[in-house]
Amino acid sequence: MGDTKINYDEKFGLNNFRCEVCAALGDEFWETLTDGLILPDIETENKCQCRNMYAFMSRFEEKADKEIIRSILCKVRHGLRPSQSSWAREEFLQIGDLDAFLKKHHDAELKNFIKLNKENKDFYGQEITNEVLEFIRKNPAMLAPVRKGNKLICIAFPCNMKEYLNAKDSTTKRYHACHCSFAKESILSEKTVSAALCYCSLGHVMNFSEAFLDRELEGRVVHSVLMGDMTCEYEITIPDDIMKQYITSKE
Repeated sequence: MGDTKINYDEKFGLNNFRCEVCAALGDEFWETLTDGLILPDIETENKCQCRNMYAFMSRFEEKADKEIIRSILCKVRHGLRPSQSSWAREEFLQIGDLDAFLKKHHDAELKNFIKLNKENKDFYGQEITNEVLEFIRKNPAMLAPVRKGNKLICIAFPCNMKEYLNAKDSTTKRYHACHCSFAKESILSEKTVSAALCYCSLGHVMNFSEAFLDRELEGRVVHSVLMGDMTCEYEITIPDDIMKQYITSKE
């Protein structure tokens, strides 16, 4: 999904949240927001079923408007920046057609997974079995954005695809789908972290599209395992001028 060439040059953590919250609402708001809370630590939240993040998000939603929360979390995006995918902008302009660019990107990603499967190599620790490869083939939006009209559809690659496919119940499947160390373990508890946290993942997904289109975009979370869905799916709106200039196929 998106750009798998990125090297994460910063450690993602709550500091990313703090920077964006303070930029939007000020340092005083952050102090009020976190007063008396045990701040979530990405390295240890799994040990408490993400109760600290549950409390943090609950208070955040009490004290801030929903749209402000959405705007802030979309900018957190796991510490990513469009500049980390600058190669995509150059390639997009060279091709000059959105559909052709997306197809080339998808085909390159699929080719890489086929190679990993044949050579029995893993993808960030994930075994690419025949079953996993077939599932990817059937869900192309896991590899690259898929255009439907003026929308780009993206689906998150499950965190542990092999276990996800073998899961016998919905809770276990949702657990193995989730990547977020701030929320994953809460799926197995009575208090699941607020799905508003998934705006961070929306920003992560939009990062690649914003890179090759060279502008900020609008998007929404369509499905989320924190909301009880079996996959995490996102929708990004393609600006009108991009549709006019870079879509050559007949609608």
